[in-house]
This record gives sequence, structure tokens and C-alpha cells, in this order.
Amino acid sequence: MAWKRKIRILIAIFLLLVVAGGCSEDKTGLLLNGTWHVEENSQLYGTQHYDADISQIDSAKIEITNFYNIGLGSYVTAYVNGLEIAIPGQSVKGYDLKGSGEISADKNSILFTFTANDGAVIDHVIAQYKR
Repeated sequence: MAWKRKIRILIAIFLLLVVAGGCSEDKTGLLLNGTWHVEENSQLYGTQHYDADISQIDSAKIEITNFYNIGLGSYVTAYVNGLEIAIPGQSVKGYDLKGSGEISADKNSILFTFTANDGAVIDHVIAQYKR
């Protein structure tokens, strides 16, 4: 009879671990919310300093306002997967933007590498976001 009780306990522990593991959600996007200070190095414009805001839309989707210093009323949509950010091709204020980013382990900096195409020239950009 004692072995039946042990089996029930093991099954209960197993089920608890399965349920708890399935409920974990990547909160990286949420941890990125807020205002970031940007140092951007552009082939066309040199070094610029400005602020940008990141807002979480859902568990994997974020919006970055003032990306590429294009204005507070404009944003790019990006997707977070662990410590990586993907910026799919999109058109914002006359620029075709696409690239990627890497989030630091402490989530206090992001390094973006992207292109901005205004239809005449493609700008290659590296931007360091810091809190």
C-alpha cells in the first residue's frame, strides 16, 4: 500500500511540474518598457544622441517610438525572442527600415544593427540603447 501512495505523490509532482513549466512566459518585452537613451552611428548622419521609448504590445511584440530619430509620433514594430529582437521590413515616415537587435543579459542595453532606405540611399546604422 505504501508504494501506491508514493506513485500518487510522484504523479502529482510530475503534473505540477508540467503545469508550472507550461505557464512560464517570456517577460523580456515587458522588462524593456520605458525610455532609452540612444547613441546612434549612421553612415549618413554620423553620431546622434536622442531618446526613444519602447512599449510592449504583447508577449513577443514591442513598438519602438522615435526609432532612427524619426519623431515621437512614429514607431517601428519589432519582435522579441529571448535576448534577440527582429525588426521586419516596414515603412515609417518615408524610410524602409529593417534589422535586428541584441539585448544585454542585464536588460539595460540593446545593440541594434539596421538599414534605413529613403528610396535614394541606404543608410547602415548601429544604435546603442541604454537606460
